[in-house]
Amino acid sequence: MTVSSQAETAALKQIEEFAEIYIAPNRTTLIAAPHFPTDLWAAFGKSGLSGLAIPTTYGGLGASYVTLSKAAYLLNKVGGVPGVTMVFMSHWLLAKLHIADRASDDMKQELLPAIVRGDKTLAVAISEPGAGAHPKHLKTKAVRDGENFILTGEKTFLTNAPLANYFIVLAITQEAEGRKEFSAILVPEENVGLERTAGVKLDFLHPCPHGGILLKNCAVPAGNLIGVEGQAFEQTSLRMRAVEDAIGASAYVGCLDRLLKDLTEEIDDGASKNIGEIITQLQALNVVALHLAVAADAADANFQDLIALQLGFRQQSIQCYKALECLSELSGRQQRPETKLLSRDISKLHTIAKSAQEARLSKIGTAYLAN
Repeated sequence: MTVSSQAETAALKQIEEFAEIYIAPNRTTLIAAPHFPTDLWAAFGKSGLSGLAIPTTYGGLGASYVTLSKAAYLLNKVGGVPGVTMVFMSHWLLAKLHIADRASDDMKQELLPAIVRGDKTLAVAISEPGAGAHPKHLKTKAVRDGENFILTGEKTFLTNAPLANYFIVLAITQEAEGRKEFSAILVPEENVGLERTAGVKLDFLHPCPHGGILLKNCAVPAGNLIGVEGQAFEQTSLRMRAVEDAIGASAYVGCLDRLLKDLTEEIDDGASKNIGEIITQLQALNVVALHLAVAADAADANFQDLIALQLGFRQQSIQCYKALECLSELSGRQQRPETKLLSRDISKLHTIAKSAQEARLSKIGTAYLAN
């Protein structure tokens, strides 16, 4: 059961109020903080917003991807700290995409009420040192041993890893003639054989934490399998990337909206034409971002089409950011620290998965030329 339009309006109003009360007043500190504040997570859980994406059956609000998309926009526009938004969005998306949509009934009963309360959260473990998320280079394995999987390998660059109580690990469960089959397996943080590592440290998107895990003969019950064995790369990795990027489009527009607000507080009327150009670009980007979220919600969603449309959105959003940079130069004034850091975060977002996106663009171009 999904959230009604009336309930969605109420939830988004609560999101806006949360950003006004807990994020915006502490923006200067949060956007430079090396660690995610425990009091902010506690407030998130106490507010009931932790369960935004969880079905009402388990005590959540049953938000659709469209609602999550709008929530991300508001968090960035009002709060102005994209690192906080990333923490909350990762929490919502992983719970909805992997547990609520694909886990066994027993796993749902165990995890979802705790996620609603904010007592538990997840991290997905795909990337590996020196390999990124490229399936050809991933090495982590899960070998069947009676009623257990035995996991061995290392994962890094895991969003929310320092906060996570459970890790959804992508591991090779079959390999024949160079072809790997991956499965998604839930590993609790206290499991023997799981060791936390520092992982990759980022110099942006504070206070969103990242980390890694090392798996040494880590035995977990076979019942911890999520989805169909051997199909996790398509169901977990590709699907997650498509949905993340689709929902992340509105989050990005929220960042640009907030940056515009910051810059126009320090500029005169001489830049009205430039501001008008940016506003109309943002309006167009908003339309595409909402379409991406609607498409992600569709039962027959074509994730390759989602990825292609998101790539187009990305090209246009980069142009909008460049226009904001020009607006900043017109001002000629010293920017506030939080404005500088927001601009840095937006710029850095363009570098995430850049090589993979460029490869997809080349593939699309090659297919066009072949017709």
